[in-house]
Amino acid sequence: MDYKSLEFITVLAKEKNITRTAKKLYISQPALTYKIQAIEKELGVKVLYKTKGGVKFTPQGWNLIEYAEKALHDYEKFKVHIKNTDQEDEGIIKLGASRNFSRYMLPGILYEFIYTYSKVQFNVKTSWSQSLLENIKNEELNIAIIRGDFSWNFEKILLNEEPICIVSKDIIDLEKLPYEPRIDFLTDPGLQNVINKWWTENFSTPPNVTMELDNIETCLELVKYGLGYAIIPSIGLQESHNLHYLNLKNENQNLLLRKTWLLYKETDLNYPIISKFIHFLKDRFNDI
Repeated sequence: MDYKSLEFITVLAKEKNITRTAKKLYISQPALTYKIQAIEKELGVKVLYKTKGGVKFTPQGWNLIEYAEKALHDYEKFKVHIKNTDQEDEGIIKLGASRNFSRYMLPGILYEFIYTYSKVQFNVKTSWSQSLLENIKNEELNIAIIRGDFSWNFEKILLNEEPICIVSKDIIDLEKLPYEPRIDFLTDPGLQNVINKWWTENFSTPPNVTMELDNIETCLELVKYGLGYAIIPSIGLQESHNLHYLNLKNENQNLLLRKTWLLYKETDLNYPIISKFIHFLKDRFNDI
């Protein structure tokens, strides 16, 4: 079975619809149907059947999907391996980065590195840190840049620590904070737990949350208009102006910090371009 056949199967497994799959693969529906029939003839089993709602896979079909996904993953991994061991200053780096890091820091980092190593190719994924941790565990990434503290049994480097702070348009009065409108943004459970713990250590009443948003940028825009305060990691303040902020401290008066980690496996250091990128990141953050 060739690469294209495996690709057809994995796309069809996601779409579960002949029309959508054919459109996504840029082929005609009859051509896709013929390809499926050829696969079934080659294997000697029925892998799917059509229904009014789309297609459903047989048990043999699900086995084929599992095989196809693994085969394609292994092939892509092999391509990266060949390309990365062939040349010192070129190759492919599969990089995962948390959403806020990607928004505020990643573009400049990639620009600087590609400026020096113009033949490098980055395959970048942005997501929640927990999701990226699973990706690198499954070897879908060479490097993951995550925020917060997670269990990782391989190599990791602390790139940065930044304060978590209260941000508002006007000067912050902590005693009145429980009665002021708060603007929350969607974040990972680790950061949310840190914020919640700080709150319960300092106040006996819950916060007056009036808005819940999906990103820091919108959150800060609303803060700028005086519609409430927010509690955010200070990475989000890089593009903010004329805002007041107060760094959070724990009961021992130590700053509450949001950590950024670089995760990788030692075996990836065998690839020259990946090793250079890791050292580039270490040097860059050591200079901050």
